[in-house]
Amino acid sequence: MEQNQIEKLGRRQFLSKSFLVGTSCSLGCCALFPNIGFANESQQIMSFQERINKNTGMTYNQVFTFAYRDAILPQLVELSNVIGRNKFIEMLKNATDNVCSQAEYEKKLSSNMPDEFWSNVLDIQVLENTAKTRIYKITNCLWAKIFREAKAEDIGYALVCYGDYAIAKTNNETLDRDKTLMQGHDCCLLKWTKNS
Repeated sequence: MEQNQIEKLGRRQFLSKSFLVGTSCSLGCCALFPNIGFANESQQIMSFQERINKNTGMTYNQVFTFAYRDAILPQLVELSNVIGRNKFIEMLKNATDNVCSQAEYEKKLSSNMPDEFWSNVLDIQVLENTAKTRIYKITNCLWAKIFREAKAEDIGYALVCYGDYAIAKTNNETLDRDKTLMQGHDCCLLKWTKNS
């Protein structure tokens, strides 16, 4: 055999053997790496509805960080850059007012929250609680923490805090509040008074 034919035969054998080894490896990868390829097999045992109702195992801080700081806040900041910050804040306040003024808003909001939700995301001191007046002092707030750390207190106030006025109105109350954690104060001081 000529040298050229030997080289061709050697290359052909190399390619054939490589193909066999490669095929064997790729077919056997599932045995070598059980978490690759069929990672979703265990998910298929439960229905989608069962899976989405599982406890996530996330802390309140992780949920707020994921939902607000990492998901919605970058988009809101980007919108504010396009529209102009002051105009965007006014638009967001109007949207918050409209949403929070809806008759079933508060009920809908609380229907998905666990009983201990508020006590885990806020430190609240009840200073007065009568039929006519409620006064609360909030010394820690997870919303304020997340938005202040992101340097987006104005967006946080317009998105979260501002809705308290609309909720008070739908409950036939007046809300007086001159300080909030979100705006950099040492507490939120909220006074709800029943309208006659």
